[in-house]
Amino acid sequence: MTIILASNSPRRQELLARITSDFVVIPSGAKEVEAGPARDRVLLSSRAKAHAVAQPRVEDIVLGADTVVVLDEHVLGKPVSRNDAADMLRLLSGRAHSVLTGVTLWDAARDIERSACVETTVRFRAMTEEEIDWYLDGDEYSDKAGAYGIQGRAAVFIESITGEYTNVMGLPLCELGRLLREMGVIF
Repeated sequence: MTIILASNSPRRQELLARITSDFVVIPSGAKEVEAGPARDRVLLSSRAKAHAVAQPRVEDIVLGADTVVVLDEHVLGKPVSRNDAADMLRLLSGRAHSVLTGVTLWDAARDIERSACVETTVRFRAMTEEEIDWYLDGDEYSDKAGAYGIQGRAAVFIESITGEYTNVMGLPLCELGRLLREMGVIF
């Protein structure tokens, strides 16, 4: 049984490759849910992504995921510009925030679906304007929720993390492993 990753994210591909080589990438094209509480949004988005891809390949398990950054009940998605990214980083500076990832696995042939939402708390140290500019000059912000990737230059701003590190990268491997076992997949 092959896992179909319904995502074009290179980070999700890299993370999934850590636990299996038996997967293919088929981006879903499903729109992310942009209204409602963050937890509901990521779960609904991950489910929509999985179901959008499952139609042509019913014999496999489809994996959909969606990640957002939440600060003071406000969702920080992917920045639309460098200025937007700078604004997000200023908001995160010196504060803790949550990273939520919704994960959905769907086996269309057996009509089995499992979903979960994983939350990780990340605390940034205070950043200067020069440090924010330095980070933005690295051009790592454009396709990342909250305008940062924990695995890149932003690592120098991380004071602490509570929860799954891989969740902050976009795919919580511990929870994914649990969901796969629930579906009878041994890897």
